[in-house]
Amino acid sequence: MKRMTLWGRDEQDDRLVLEVIRGEKTATCTPKVWYYDSPEEPPTEVGDYVAVYDQQGNHRCTILITENYEIRFGDVDERIAKAENPNSIEEFRKDHVVSWEDALRQEGNGLDDNTVIVVEHFVLVEKL
Repeated sequence: MKRMTLWGRDEQDDRLVLEVIRGEKTATCTPKVWYYDSPEEPPTEVGDYVAVYDQQGNHRCTILITENYEIRFGDVDERIAKAENPNSIEEFRKDHVVSWEDALRQEGNGLDDNTVIVVEHFVLVEKL
């Protein structure tokens, strides 16, 4: 089974994992430049079951990938924003600029409307 870790603002922040477990978060995304580079977390495909881990390395739940696609950061719509659970496109943008911008810049990449991200929609299949 594939795996993914949902990262928070610090090593104790399990907010995103808890949102998945409660059914509030039904999508996740990451910049394309990071998505294909992790040997521990290979890219997903529709139909994959994925073990979701918290930052302490605990398997917290399992999800089923229902959609997986690339989109420009500037093309994120309400459907994606609501599935990610910030409730609006503006909140989605703010949350992800805070989470990604500095790390991308340190790697020599920028974050703007043309930055390609990978979006994964899913359903919760098991809580642990």
